[in-house]
Amino acid sequence: MYTIEQLSIMTGLTTRTLRNYLKSNLLQGSKDTGFWKFTEQQVSEFIRHPSVQASIQAKHHAIVYDFLARQDNTKQEMCILFDRVLGEFEAKKLADFFCHAVNRFSHIRFVFSYESGTARYILKGAEADLIEIMKEFYSR
Repeated sequence: MYTIEQLSIMTGLTTRTLRNYLKSNLLQGSKDTGFWKFTEQQVSEFIRHPSVQASIQAKHHAIVYDFLARQDNTKQEMCILFDRVLGEFEAKKLADFFCHAVNRFSHIRFVFSYESGTARYILKGAEADLIEIMKEFYSR
């Protein structure tokens, strides 16, 4: 099960945008004790919808473009973009790992997409924080 906050982190869409998708029935979920919850199947169906894919892709591109175009070079930041050929279950499991890791830090952006057997992960944030996350990833 995913929360709306986890779905927001994975897609790059705001929780407000996700709530609008809920109102328009493009996103299905259930409210449990006042909190939205989404199954893996509901998340898969949502991110595969053509109009949603376009929104998610735009958010993904914005992270990379913003990093490349930034004018303020006073911060030690990194942007990591990598693709993995994985089954859908394994791809989501890895996305869960990054979601939990990113939640421990502030100001890290993470997005995930899955299409045609390839998972794409994008992380942007403080260099030291991303190095720590990637060390955890490779030591699993």
